[in-house]
Order: sequence, then C-alpha cells, then structure tokens
Amino acid sequence: MNEALSNFEFPTSRLEALLISARVPKFQISLVKDIDMIEKMAVPVECFDLKGKIAIVTGSARGIGKAIAESFVLAGASVLAVDVLDSVTLPSNEHMENWHGFQADVSQPAEVAKMTDFCVSKLGTPEILINIAAISSPSPVREMTLENWRMNIDVNLSSVFLCTHAVVPYMIHRSRGAIISFSSVIARTGGEMSAHYAAAKAGIEGFSKSLAREVGPYGIRVNVISPGMIDTEMLKLMPQRQKQKLVERLPLRRIGYPEDLVGLALLLASSAGSYITGQTIHVNGGLFMD
Repeated sequence: MNEALSNFEFPTSRLEALLISARVPKFQISLVKDIDMIEKMAVPVECFDLKGKIAIVTGSARGIGKAIAESFVLAGASVLAVDVLDSVTLPSNEHMENWHGFQADVSQPAEVAKMTDFCVSKLGTPEILINIAAISSPSPVREMTLENWRMNIDVNLSSVFLCTHAVVPYMIHRSRGAIISFSSVIARTGGEMSAHYAAAKAGIEGFSKSLAREVGPYGIRVNVISPGMIDTEMLKLMPQRQKQKLVERLPLRRIGYPEDLVGLALLLASSAGSYITGQTIHVNGGLFMD
C-alpha cells in the first residue's frame, strides 16, 4: 500500500467527515460536539465560495471555458486561464485582477509542464483543475485520416491525462482537490462524423471514474460534466437544419449557453459538492436522460 495512503486517517463519524470537508483544523474538531452546531453556523451561499483557492481552467479563451474561468474569479478564486489562443490573456471584464492568462497547447507534455510550473511559482499550488480544452474536426470514419484521429485524441483526451498527471501530486500533498473534466452527450449517444470525438469523450468518463477511485482516499474529488447542445464555436460547425431538428427533440426546446454550466461547475469545485465524486452529470436540456 502507498505510504501516504497507509498513514491517511479516515473520519470516524459523519460529523468528523463534515468538518474535514469544511477544512476545519484537526485540533478544533474535538470542540464541535454535534452536527447541530455546524448547521447553526452554516451560511449556505458560503459553500460555493472559492476564496483563496487556485484553479487551472483549460480551454478558457472562449465559450464554456471562459464562462467558468470568469465565474470562478467572481467566486473568489485565483484562476490560471489556459488556452492555445493568445486571447486567453484578456478576460471580458478588465477588473478581474485574479485572472491570469497563459498560452499553452495542453496536448503537449512540455507545455503542460511549463503551465504547471508557472501556476505553482506565480499563484501557488492548484487545488482545482478544470479540463475543458477540446477540438472538433468532423469526418466520416471511411475518410478519416490517422492524423485527424490522433489530433482529436491528443487534444480531447490525452490533454486530460497530462494536466491531471501534472497537478495530482500537489493535491495529494495537501490532501484535497477537485478535478472536473468535460465530456459530451456524444460520448453516450454517438454522433455522425464524430467517431474520433465520441471516443475521446467516452475515454474521459472512464478515466475519471478510475481516477476517482484512486485519489478519493486523499480527499480529491473527480467528476465529469457532459454538456449537450451549447452555443459555442463548436456548435457552429453543425448544419442549421440538423440543429433545428435536435432542438425540436429537446424537452426544454432551446439550446444551452455556457452560463448554463457555471452553477454545476461551482458546485463540484466547492465545498458544496464535497460528497460528490466519480460522477458524470449531464447538462443537455433533456436531449439524453441517463
């Protein structure tokens, strides 16, 4: 058994587990006599507070990544916003002092290493990792080149491994952390012209479940958010007629927007989601119901 794991002290009661999740110092745990004391002191909105936390958000130059990175800044976190596009250095709101842009291709190990070193040296050790960076290059399998296949797997799946591999040691050292990776409804339903994309996104879900089992004992939570039709640059690649047909199938009768994913990301990254791990949560307007 790993030495760090063998020395890990598991909570002995629900009360102690709640206190540990709230990061109450161990010497203070014995001072709290019952759960009622916690409930009386609790302010629900504070559970979503990210003040003092350091987060890395990949794919944050636009779309879902930018919405989540900016919401984390507003929730109090210091955010390293990472993207291959140089526009990542500029948040929408110029007053976002805790936004730190960093240009990198997270499918490349050397660039992920530079990203991590920058975060640790300039901001501190990351406690939250949000894997959103993705590409889509539609092609039927019969015409798909090996280069196209590998590019999709590298950016959409291997980047998740590389970024996770880089930050997990820091999370283990601090005995806490939250890793949220973005999949897609296509991982469950499949999609025409998207076999490579679907394979990568399904891989994220399997990877995350396995990782959740590995790092859970260290206080690290791992979850997946699976969006449906979200108004991003990627959706613009879909023909209008196909989009309209899909919207007509949605119980909510509309496409989603990046802001529709912000609340769930805040839940999973904060202490409000302290007992959620190993889950894939769908945000798709009812397009797919698990």
